[in-house]
Amino acid sequence: MAIHQVNAQQISKKLDSIHQLKISNDEKIVLYDQLLDDYRKEKNYTQLGSDAHQLAKWLHKKKDKKREAIAMVQKAVDARTKAVPFNAELLRRSYYNLANYNKREKNYYTAIPLFKKMLEIQGSNFLNDRAYMRIGESYESIGDPYKAVEYHLKAFSHIENKVRYEIMNHINIANAYKSIRNKKAYKNAIEHLITADSLAHSLEIIDTDDLYHIYNNLGGTYFEGLKDTIQGEFYLKKALKVAHEINISEYITITSYNLGLLTIKKNNELAKKYFNLSFNYSKSNAYMFKSIYVGLGIIGNSEKNYAQATLFYHKSLSAFFNTNITPENILKILDKKTLRNANEKMLLLEIFKKIIDNYIDQSIKENNENLHKTAIEIVKLADQLIDLIMDENISYNSKLLWRDLASEIYISGMSICNLSNNIEYGFYLSEKNKVLLLLQEIIKNNIPKEILERELNLEQNIRRLQEIHKNRTWVNDSIVSAITRAKNELTTFKDSLSINYPAYASNKKPSIITLSDVNLNDNEIIIQYLIAEQVAGLTPNTYGLIISNRGKKVFKIPNTNKLFNNIVILREYLDAPFKTINDIESYKKVANQLYTSLIPINIRKELYNKKVTIIADHKLSLIPFEALVTNLNSEKYFIEDCEINYVYSLSFQKENASIARNTAKDFLGVAPINYTWGLTTLNNSEDELKAANTYYDGSILIGEKATIDNFKKEIQNYKIIHLATHADASDSITPWIAFRNSKLTNEQLYTLKNSAELVLLSACNTSVGKVNQGEGIMSLARGFFKSGAKSVIPSLWSTNDKATSTITSDFYKNLSEGQTKSEALRTAKLSYLHNNSDAEASPHYWASLVLIGDSGTLLPRANNLLFFWIGLGALLMIILGYFLFKKIR
Repeated sequence: MAIHQVNAQQISKKLDSIHQLKISNDEKIVLYDQLLDDYRKEKNYTQLGSDAHQLAKWLHKKKDKKREAIAMVQKAVDARTKAVPFNAELLRRSYYNLANYNKREKNYYTAIPLFKKMLEIQGSNFLNDRAYMRIGESYESIGDPYKAVEYHLKAFSHIENKVRYEIMNHINIANAYKSIRNKKAYKNAIEHLITADSLAHSLEIIDTDDLYHIYNNLGGTYFEGLKDTIQGEFYLKKALKVAHEINISEYITITSYNLGLLTIKKNNELAKKYFNLSFNYSKSNAYMFKSIYVGLGIIGNSEKNYAQATLFYHKSLSAFFNTNITPENILKILDKKTLRNANEKMLLLEIFKKIIDNYIDQSIKENNENLHKTAIEIVKLADQLIDLIMDENISYNSKLLWRDLASEIYISGMSICNLSNNIEYGFYLSEKNKVLLLLQEIIKNNIPKEILERELNLEQNIRRLQEIHKNRTWVNDSIVSAITRAKNELTTFKDSLSINYPAYASNKKPSIITLSDVNLNDNEIIIQYLIAEQVAGLTPNTYGLIISNRGKKVFKIPNTNKLFNNIVILREYLDAPFKTINDIESYKKVANQLYTSLIPINIRKELYNKKVTIIADHKLSLIPFEALVTNLNSEKYFIEDCEINYVYSLSFQKENASIARNTAKDFLGVAPINYTWGLTTLNNSEDELKAANTYYDGSILIGEKATIDNFKKEIQNYKIIHLATHADASDSITPWIAFRNSKLTNEQLYTLKNSAELVLLSACNTSVGKVNQGEGIMSLARGFFKSGAKSVIPSLWSTNDKATSTITSDFYKNLSEGQTKSEALRTAKLSYLHNNSDAEASPHYWASLVLIGDSGTLLPRANNLLFFWIGLGALLMIILGYFLFKKIR
């Protein structure tokens, strides 16, 4: 019935007669509008919808009428929504066209919700497969490959016996996987492309166009993603052969460019020939110029012809923005508005990175300080683009992907700061690189999710109305009024947010503290590290920044590859107790090598008896600095020299400390002991909690009471949360922590709110996980910070519950007596270390727990009351003494 109704809808004879007239298109549009206006007055929405839908299709075929087509199909949607009888299939078709026309005009943020709206309308499965595919393509275009993969996967379930669509979707999802840029994603891309190749050859008539796309993408994936230049060249040459056979210049352009990239450094002259071939065939496809110029710039840089490389990179930007951009005018032309409206922002960020690195190489060769200043200006430009990207409505995982490339910008900036001794800006870059997303999330922690969603919906509505208005050929007062009303509504809403949620004022732009904001006591020293793996898989430089009252200094750590290897070796030794003398000697050797690499020789004496705050990065977050060996002769551990604590960043630390935390009770302990789903029993965990409970009054959930539901009910009420259980946060799985009946994942943890001053995770691997650039380890510790904790003590590896019980019991005793968190943990570790020997003194037993975050005191409420009464008594004695003294006089 639905199909019959769809086919029964016909355009009017009046519309067809206007279409046949021998007059200009503009004259026809006037007549079309008059006809549609007549339908509107007659409330003939059925015919209005049909004619407007067909008109939009005609208009969209003309290059200069794309905007008119969008406005016209919007009329069709509006009419078909009101038509009686209502026809869902016709409305779905108009929604699809409205979304697809917007997508073709690169209005992706308008297109995506329109496609989704079409899918929400109940009807047949007609167009569903294409809608899901178009949504995936749109997400890919705005730089959200994770969402792109999600929707391309959904498309497969709606493609029924359409092999061509299957092939197309396999190619599209491969492109999305490639954009994720990790080894697993590249392998997924290759699997989909091989499947597409198999499907293409299963058809009676093989579509050479499909073969081209398959071979070209396979070649690019092999050489870019897996560094397999042999397979890459094999498939790219196959793609080039097919491109020549079907004689499509665009395909020859793209594949020649890819072969040029593959050949760079191995044979620059051959690479130039491929780029020139790409140029020759791209005259009708000028959008490829920006990429070709980048390739030529890379060649110039590799040949140390830095001036030529600069010229080509700026030519690339000129092609990108279709205007002449030079080193002299780049900052003037590329303002915030221009950057915001740029498509292909990832490519743009990569071009900025190439320009920065080229200036760095040139400045080293020429010892030219002016080039340092120029490079820093480009870093600032790239940083502005990064801020705009982070404001985009893209998925969290895709924001992490963008952070990878952002980290590359910041590490390049750090290189310049090291060369020019620009400590102030180096500190800014290091802070900006740290946990930017976590900082945003912490600020939003006290704002209900539905409030933030409401804000986002209002912003999207304004953007949608503006794009509708932009696409109209005449001024429409109702649209202008709607935009004004929407803006006023958003302003009023934000004003109310600022009043009700003070943290909202800095919600969108987390503040980065400056070096002058850092105030330290004489006994405090901060050591901040900055590492970022290249997107291409290369290992960059590692930098450190030392901050103390005696001065500030940027330093470079040589041989990052060796540093990473030593971290891996150290972790292997820490994961188990020492078994032989050789184990002890080997451990101490690598632990000392790491110490000498990470701690500059000129500050080592200064660290003695100081409080040292470590701001780690990347794989450095996987090791406890306390267990590094400071001297092979004395065999002393770093913990014996100083008090050590960790923070994610100083900006995060400041923001996190500003959150109001009000709790009614002191201590919540959770210990399932036994598990209903196969985990080993933890016999000492109950004693661990009872020991803590002697110093801090509260509740303990033991055994059957240690369920997720009970934990959720109690989590917001306690100042200290102590979980003695199993957990895992390895980089291959979603982090989880075990309760009696099931696991609590990191994603579930994010949705819980806590007001804890301290969370102690006496569980395995709670501070390890997948390493993300800048954002650090995606661990359970991070999850508790995201949900509100002020400080967390996680474990870096699987712990011995007996040793952990001893250390945590001493920790709570020390803490209850007034020691700071970091001091209390250090004292407990040293006590264990000095009271044990041989294998039992292995760092495996005592070094796993580390303090991240606030390191202040945390007294039991009883002690707080005691100090209050003592203080009050002292005050009364002073007052009484004053009056007695006055009376005697």
